[in-house]
Amino acid sequence: MKKTVFRSAMLLMIFFLITSSLHSQSPQGIPYQAVMRNVDGSIMANALVNLTLMIHDGAANGSAVYEESQALTTNDQGLISCVVGQGSPVQGSFANIDLGNGSKFLHVLMNGVDIGTQQLMSVPFALHSNDVPVRVSEAGDSLFVGNKVVIVPGISTANNVPMVMGCMDNAACNYNASANTDDGSCLIEGATCNDNNANTINDIITVDCLCAGTPSLFVQGNGVTDIDGNFYPSIILGTQEWMQKNLAVTKYRNGNALVNAVTNSSWNTTNGAYGIYGGSDVNNTNYGKLYNWYAVNDSRGLCPTGWHVPTTIEWNAMEDYLGGVSVAGGKLKTIDGWNSPNLGATNESGYTGLPGGYRFTDGTYLFNLQLGQWWTSTNSNTTTAHASRLFYQNAAVLKSTYDKKIGSSVRCLKD
Repeated sequence: MKKTVFRSAMLLMIFFLITSSLHSQSPQGIPYQAVMRNVDGSIMANALVNLTLMIHDGAANGSAVYEESQALTTNDQGLISCVVGQGSPVQGSFANIDLGNGSKFLHVLMNGVDIGTQQLMSVPFALHSNDVPVRVSEAGDSLFVGNKVVIVPGISTANNVPMVMGCMDNAACNYNASANTDDGSCLIEGATCNDNNANTINDIITVDCLCAGTPSLFVQGNGVTDIDGNFYPSIILGTQEWMQKNLAVTKYRNGNALVNAVTNSSWNTTNGAYGIYGGSDVNNTNYGKLYNWYAVNDSRGLCPTGWHVPTTIEWNAMEDYLGGVSVAGGKLKTIDGWNSPNLGATNESGYTGLPGGYRFTDGTYLFNLQLGQWWTSTNSNTTTAHASRLFYQNAAVLKSTYDKKIGSSVRCLKD
């Protein structure tokens, strides 16, 4: 019997990218062909051969990441053809091989006899064609796979393809069809952005592919610090300068302390008093304190020097500046932090109105996350005074009179 030697087998690694199948499902395998010859050089025609095919990572003697076996029959010319990855797996999974990362080597054995190891010199792009964009240059001489370029020589003189930076997302308003390298500049109409203008809000990418915001109705003021050391940023709306946060002071401007009505029974007083919604430090930080109207009306002054609790007339002036009482509430409310539906909320005014709730005459706390209520300095009668309210189910400013023992938020207005 002739001894057969397989080291003389010709190994043909074939990686074809067929244009017509670029968008079809990628095959899970690598085509492999070899011609089997006997030791005397004659072709092994119509012979049964058993192959072991292994893929090593990093080097020819690197760790085997995959192994399979295939039983094949040569044709009249001694040729065998198979697809690595479609045999009977012995070790690993072909689908889990990271073909795009690091060198890979194909190692072939015939009935246990080593017939050679060959490096896979090119990544089988077809295995990844479902995951990356593929296109051909207009000249037909270059194949773009993702951001990589495969040159097809001899077709034209344009083989030296320059790098063209630009947006490669055709859904973007600044899509560059000539780009072959994405530079991260893509702009999608309607997406939020930052136009770096402190005097605009609601910045988005426009139909003209520009980042632009709506001019705000306010400019930032200098703010003020109360006697306790709390700082309040401020906003200027027309001719008025308002605090941008609710008052949180515990003393009158002369240093006299207000009543800290911790219990419900201590709240039932005609002295100036305050409470914190639910006694929570978080609520004090978010919403400030709730004051009865007796604190608002005290001659010692609740607001910092140079500031005062606004009258209903001054509230009316602000509402008119914001487009009228029916829409001003939405422009005063923050977009977040309220229960749904928070109708009309835009905070276009910069007022940053939050739903701090109020304290009822019996000392209980009500309606946090649903409404915010602010005292005015305008008296109604011996037991009631005027206040303005923002509500989660309304875009208007709601105005009414309330018992002077109600605990409401306070915003101060510059004199």
